[in-house]
Amino acid sequence: MFERILKQPVMNRVLYALMPSLLLGIYLFGLRVLAVLIVSNLAAYFTEYLFVYKKKPGKVSMAAFVTGSLVAMTLPPTIPLWIAAVGSIVAIAFGKMVFGGFGTNPFNPAILGRTFVYVSFPQEMTIRWLKPYLLADFPGGFIRWTAEAGRHTSATILGQFRTESELVYSFKDAFWGFIPGSIGETSALLILLAAIYMIFTKSAKWQPMLSTTLSLLIFNLIFYPQQNPLYFLVSGGAMFGIVYMTTDPVSQGKGKYGIWIYGLLIGFLTVFIRKFSLFAEGFMFALLLANAFMPIIEYGLDSLTKPKGKKA
Repeated sequence: MFERILKQPVMNRVLYALMPSLLLGIYLFGLRVLAVLIVSNLAAYFTEYLFVYKKKPGKVSMAAFVTGSLVAMTLPPTIPLWIAAVGSIVAIAFGKMVFGGFGTNPFNPAILGRTFVYVSFPQEMTIRWLKPYLLADFPGGFIRWTAEAGRHTSATILGQFRTESELVYSFKDAFWGFIPGSIGETSALLILLAAIYMIFTKSAKWQPMLSTTLSLLIFNLIFYPQQNPLYFLVSGGAMFGIVYMTTDPVSQGKGKYGIWIYGLLIGFLTVFIRKFSLFAEGFMFALLLANAFMPIIEYGLDSLTKPKGKKA
């Protein structure tokens, strides 16, 4: 069954880019991280397989494993394994296959699956976190299934910012990755290196990354004028989403101007939702809203910029 996989070199490179963040996630939170990743990928594979096995060529795309991995990497390390499976099933079935399969999805499948889990299981997604193992704890999670009970916490940077005047974790902690958070989202440094790798290997476009980053920084300055905008860029899932999800070649903005409007819209909506909604993290909702609005925006841009045809 597993020989029925459609080879996609670009998707392989995205998986390679994820590896350093995965290894750090294992060190920070334990070997259970691997179980979350495996379950999520198996659920993604078999869901897509059920849709394509009677078709020609009847192969599962490597993109399914990218989706399964991204879903896993955006989940807390304490997430029940069956919930990880549900996230991947929803991502593949309702984020891609119902629209016709690979290349036809209007929404980013991974972020759709993650958002479904976030809304459906808020307790598991928002209050059950682990304090990471630090460098002094080496070999950390490499020799442990999961962190001890005493390392459980309900605090993340974005959650603390909404409820406390002083933050426990510094910008340096967030940049290196030694903070509570989702499996693959803690280290801004490793995500930045992954972005460089994907741009250099032409696995992703730099325009959506840059436009979304600039938009986040600008609107953080507007809505939080007393705070360092870089601090909130490296906190939560924004950087991970910028590098791995805004660059999805199918659902990202199209056209010379559309791709920049796409990033501007995501950045604005992320900060707006963080500021005024009940949700501490706004990126996933921002990206789905941008995916929904971009076709009509692109249609309008096309109408404005398309040369008028000559009269018959």
